[in-house]
Amino acid sequence: MTGSDGALHITAAGSGLNLRGEIDAHSVKALVGHLDPLPGSTGDVVVDLSAVGFVDSSGLRVLVEAHQRAEAESRRLVLSGPSRPVLRLLEISGLMDYLHVETPMGDAGQDTAAGTRGSDDG
Repeated sequence: MTGSDGALHITAAGSGLNLRGEIDAHSVKALVGHLDPLPGSTGDVVVDLSAVGFVDSSGLRVLVEAHQRAEAESRRLVLSGPSRPVLRLLEISGLMDYLHVETPMGDAGQDTAAGTRGSDDG
């Protein structure tokens, strides 16, 4: 969905997406349309969340499902630069250690890419 006042704006960027707005029950269908199938054919799928101010449970579900599809294809879904509210939600939900989350240096106490603990590269 696109529009104003928090609506989700999705821009394809190579084998990833730039998101702006809110991911909720009203906008999640549009996000699913961009993540299933995953963009690109190989490598990381980078989803820029720096301009996303809100994610509800339906949005988390879509991100987890896309992560699982990426893993099944020997790829990674990388959540890049989540805004502070989204980062806090990922922390509270316990998904930081499950999903691949890249935060800026020093943001919310993180000084490296979070969510990659336990993987071969982190």
